Amino acid sequence: MRIVFLPLDERFCTKDYFIMLAKSFNLQVIYPEFLGQKKIPADTSYLSNWLLKNAQNGDILLISIDMLLHGGLIPSRMDLLKFETLLKRLEVLKELKKKNVKIYAVKTLTRIPKYNSSDEEPDYWEYVGKNLYEFSLKLARGLKKSERIPEWIVEDFLWRRKRNFDLTVECINYVEKGIIDSLNIMLDDNSEGSLLSKEAKDLEKYARSQGVSSKVYIRNGADEAMLTVLAKSLTDYFKVTPEFEVFYTFPQSKHLIPPYESFPLYMNVQNHIEACGGQIGSSFDSGVIMYVNNFKGDEKSFEAPFQEEHSTLVNKDVFNKGKIVGISDVRYANGSDAPFVEKLLEMNLDWTKTSYYGWNTPGNTIGSACAHATLQYIAEKKLLKVNEDEMKKYQAVLFLEHFGYQADVRQKLVNEIEKRGLINQSKLPYNLILIEDWAIEFVRKELNVYLEKINNSFKTSWQMEIFFPWHRTFEIGIRLF
Repeated sequence: MRIVFLPLDERFCTKDYFIMLAKSFNLQVIYPEFLGQKKIPADTSYLSNWLLKNAQNGDILLISIDMLLHGGLIPSRMDLLKFETLLKRLEVLKELKKKNVKIYAVKTLTRIPKYNSSDEEPDYWEYVGKNLYEFSLKLARGLKKSERIPEWIVEDFLWRRKRNFDLTVECINYVEKGIIDSLNIMLDDNSEGSLLSKEAKDLEKYARSQGVSSKVYIRNGADEAMLTVLAKSLTDYFKVTPEFEVFYTFPQSKHLIPPYESFPLYMNVQNHIEACGGQIGSSFDSGVIMYVNNFKGDEKSFEAPFQEEHSTLVNKDVFNKGKIVGISDVRYANGSDAPFVEKLLEMNLDWTKTSYYGWNTPGNTIGSACAHATLQYIAEKKLLKVNEDEMKKYQAVLFLEHFGYQADVRQKLVNEIEKRGLINQSKLPYNLILIEDWAIEFVRKELNVYLEKINNSFKTSWQMEIFFPWHRTFEIGIRLF
């Protein structure tokens, strides 16, 4: 068995997470070398030719449609390629299918940020982003008037959304034709009552009409999706269906809708478990526990960097059942519940049977934890072999990023930049190109405190190297050695 991997883009969280998780189970993964850089798209002709040259009989292909057609996630939001051009590029999947491969594909529904910034969107988003978001909410309710946005921008916005929707419909058609074996449609940075949510319902209805709803998974998230399809491909390959028992820190709040999403939390958990090839149950023989550290609903901030001092609890009984435990820390968005992680690190947990995620959107966190736990379940069945060193190192990197950087050090970096007046720029996330060497040293010093805690907990003596994949404050890359 060999995995052919075409990631969403070249970021650490979308490419390296996948590679580190695969190494943790000794999986053979190949992927193309040249993947673009943020707004600069990858060479899609190179990608198609690489796939045709390297895919072999019996391979499992995990493919981001956004990378295949547009050259990455950000270019999929920005380019002006004709629908017909993109349809032609999609046809490479027909040629690949002739090689007797399995194709698991991921397609995103383009996000609609509620703020003014062109950092990841077309230029006009800098001036009318918030207005476009409000306009999209009206569209979702069947209204079409917009007084505060130039007509040409509205036309461009609507054209892009129709193109994205029609491409997603065509991907569903590829499922119906047997070319795509499993399709994940991701709602990127979504919210209740959003246009994305309406589009998702229309696509779900279309998939049902084509008789392929069991092979099309529609859910919140994006950056974690390739981890999910890895898990799904392996549950299919080994013909196993892990059963998840779900525990919530605050079960009375599981019906609340998390930030950046449109489904209640418990539905989000169920969607991600099913997308990994699992199911929810509570039998004595259930092999996996999904431990969701959720929010109560009365927090003053839903953002991890601004969490106030608070008490937290860890249900230690969850770890005494002798089962795989995947921990989804979604009490806050964009980072860990710090006291919760402190308590986890004080426990003598077996990281070959436990995993922790607490990053960005709840969908990112839940999907990653479900995928990781699914692979651990398969290994428990002796169908995969765990590489303990690689797995511990990967988990340590996740703690350093989610607990150390995202929940704490990133905001310290921003504060220091503002205090020193290092960048004449008012929009976040700050571009670091002119001060990157300084920023790396600042972050390394701040993260050393967290590395020491992790080394003590894991009984290791790792050192770290850090970098900024998109040369801005929002993302970080970490290597341990």
